[in-house]
Parts: sequence; C-alpha cells; structure tokens
Amino acid sequence: MRCTPKTILLAGVGGQGVILAGDILANAAFISGFDVKKSEIHGLSRRFGSVACQVRFGMPSPLCGHGGVDVLWALEVREGLRQLPYLHDTGAALINRLWIGAHADHSTYDPRVCWVDGSMRLRALGQAVGLSLFMLGVLARSLPMIDEAWRDAIRDLLTPSSLSVNLALFAAGQLYANETLAE
Repeated sequence: MRCTPKTILLAGVGGQGVILAGDILANAAFISGFDVKKSEIHGLSRRFGSVACQVRFGMPSPLCGHGGVDVLWALEVREGLRQLPYLHDTGAALINRLWIGAHADHSTYDPRVCWVDGSMRLRALGQAVGLSLFMLGVLARSLPMIDEAWRDAIRDLLTPSSLSVNLALFAAGQLYANETLAE
C-alpha cells in the first residue's frame, strides 16, 4: 500500500522495550499493507545504554539522517533530547518524562516536543512495567494504521500470558492521547 512517507525514531535505554516497540510498530504497518523498513542500534543496551530504532513507511532506505524524522518517540528524556536533531522541522516528538540516572536541568523549549506523563500514568494504573506499550498507544493516535492491525501485531509478538495486560496498556495510551494531547 502506498502512503505519505513517514519515519518514526524510537529511543530509550536498554531494558525499556524499544526494540520490541519497533517490532510491533513495523508489524502493525506491515499488517496494514504498508511497505515498511526497520533498523536498530543497540549500543550498550544491557547496561542502560542508548537504544534506537527507526521504522519507515513508503521509503526505500531503512535509515534517515538529521532533520529527516517525522515522529520521535522516546521513553526517557535524555535519549529523547539526544535524538532531537533527527526530527524534521515540522515533525513531532513524544517524550516520556522519565530521567534514568543523574541529570542536569534541560529546560529547553522546543514546540515540536509533546511531553508525556507515561511513567506517572503507569504507576497510577499499578503497573511497574509496560511503558513501551503505553507509549505505543500514544503514538498510534498519529499514525495511519487501524486499531486491529496494532492489536494483531501485539498478539503476534507477545506471549499469551502477558497479552491482556499489554493490550490494556496500549489502550490506556490511546485513551491518554485522546484526552490529553491537542491536535
């Protein structure tokens, strides 16, 4: 299926589920009939190092450079800010308000950044893990895949024992986006 070309950059640190989120996103795009490419950069992922993944629809290459990303999705603030140069001038960033480790004050204002309180919302739901599925739900609001493609992609990649919790977290992210994020 042809679509307006889109590039989504997913970022976080090792253990947060960035690669799984990229797999789900790419699978949802594929199920929806889009031509999709995916690439991963692991770094020192097992020691809370940088992890990034790009998913592209309707483009021949799996990677793009600075200024070429349509949507930046980050589970951690430092990683979101580190990847911000890749965001297109008219792109949008969904960055979870979570710092891992010590941090300086990065009160940089950028109108493209939409701060998401995903970690706090997860705690309110009584969940210790699952941030990547919640944030995928937030992201889903801005992409052309239908809900059933997302659910099928999640079913394909997660174990049956964790499926209901993860589908609920994805739905909670969609609800958060609909209630909180302006068009």
